[in-house]
Amino acid sequence: MFHSKRCRMTKKDEERSLKKHGETSSTKKDGSLSTGLNDLPAELISEILCRLPIESILRCLGVCKTWKSVIQNPLFINLQARKTHDQPSRVILKPIYGGVTDTNRHSVFLLDTEELKSRQIDDKSKRLSGLQMMSSCNGLLCIASDKVLGPVYISNPITGEFVLLPSQEKARSLLTHHVGLGFDSSNGNYIVVRVYTDRKKNQVNKFDAIMLGENSWRNLKVPDIIAECTIYGSVFWNGALLWKIKKEEGHECMLAFDVCSQKFEVIRFPAIADVPNDFEIVELDGCLSLVQVCDTQMKLWRVKGDKIDGLTVCYDEMYCMNVKWNISLYCEIIRGHIDEGYLLQVTLLQVTAQRGPGGAWKRYLTQFFPKMEQFLPLNIPVPICFKTVAFRPTLISPMQLHFVPRSHRL
Repeated sequence: MFHSKRCRMTKKDEERSLKKHGETSSTKKDGSLSTGLNDLPAELISEILCRLPIESILRCLGVCKTWKSVIQNPLFINLQARKTHDQPSRVILKPIYGGVTDTNRHSVFLLDTEELKSRQIDDKSKRLSGLQMMSSCNGLLCIASDKVLGPVYISNPITGEFVLLPSQEKARSLLTHHVGLGFDSSNGNYIVVRVYTDRKKNQVNKFDAIMLGENSWRNLKVPDIIAECTIYGSVFWNGALLWKIKKEEGHECMLAFDVCSQKFEVIRFPAIADVPNDFEIVELDGCLSLVQVCDTQMKLWRVKGDKIDGLTVCYDEMYCMNVKWNISLYCEIIRGHIDEGYLLQVTLLQVTAQRGPGGAWKRYLTQFFPKMEQFLPLNIPVPICFKTVAFRPTLISPMQLHFVPRSHRL
């Protein structure tokens, strides 16, 4: 069993400590009653509570009126959202395909990889069934179909709030549909950008965007090179939405969209970096990496720089995994893990007589520790097939972002 190099309080320890200091009464020298944390200024209570895991914060809502008032304050909500970027990201998953059952059809699962627990969060509206988790930003999930333009939801699974974004006038059947969510820290705005390929328009990629609070989508002008590329997913990092694009065999690069200037930039890799064709873009707890898992090896390239037009790519690490990966057994990095390891999603194709050569997909979560070249199964109950998204839980309200005028936001 692997242990962290530093001592960490468990959630139970944190809650016992808070309960002890928040509820235990004592008498001051002047005879007045002291109630521990409640005697502190609200700003200091905010600083203490915002560092807790989201599960503990939700429990703190019921401790006393003072704490509830602090936690529901917009200043606390924004502070807690910023603090999540100093902590390892969490993982949220949604059942897909064979993993969907009658009991989880309208649910997502928030994983706690330290306590080895999963929390099933039910969607009471039952509107998100059959849709895909596309992306995440500051505790908000973008959920949409991968085959049609609408509906597109922005949801906070922790608070249960969601908004439905405006739909197109005409329904379209699509070959692909990817939706990314980004945050402009200069003005507090959230922007949704989608790229789709229309079946009836010669497979040319189109980009649309909408700000939360706006009433309609607008078309974005993209570099000509993008028109007929193959585009994969999206990752939000350092103020930009990033996609992997493929023009032709042997020519892959990244497309970046700066959410502040709302301009596109094509990022080509220098030959010296030796970036392969089959890389994946992954944000590993604040650092952007290009990852290739091939044969028995995992290779990582780090992307460095503060501005889109000044990014550099350099080869970083190569690890031996002692597993021969192929199209029937492959893995993806979900996020970095404690103890210098990685959290992996492993997909296995199981061929059955009922399903034929297409088989049935089954997925697992495991930890990989490169220095020891060892795997450690993550024994958390999850559906047999699922899609994962790196997630930082917050209390941000998508409804307030969507309906409150942008000039009134904090």
